[in-house]
Amino acid sequence: MGSELKVPTMAALFAAGQQPEVLFWVGCAGSFDDRAKKITKAFIKILNKANVTFAVLGTEESCTGDPAKRAGNEFLFQMQAVTNIEVMNAYEVKKVVTACPHCF
Repeated sequence: MGSELKVPTMAALFAAGQQPEVLFWVGCAGSFDDRAKKITKAFIKILNKANVTFAVLGTEESCTGDPAKRAGNEFLFQMQAVTNIEVMNAYEVKKVVTACPHCF
């Protein structure tokens, strides 16, 4: 009854020589929490309806480090930030959107 949502990954688009307008950063909650998954799906529908080309990192997406920073672990936060920056730079990401209030 439900329709499949097509969600391209940055790796697939990059391999095809394509660059989306935005990277959709799903976030931990949007990936794992059942209630937040509904928001993720709704946000994808909005992007599609607005004809915004987007992609996700999929398995390459890592935590932004917000929980580590809030817990006072600045070192871990910085490590996660560097990792995320490296991944986004590799894909030449120019714009990031997220539906998560704790990501970015």
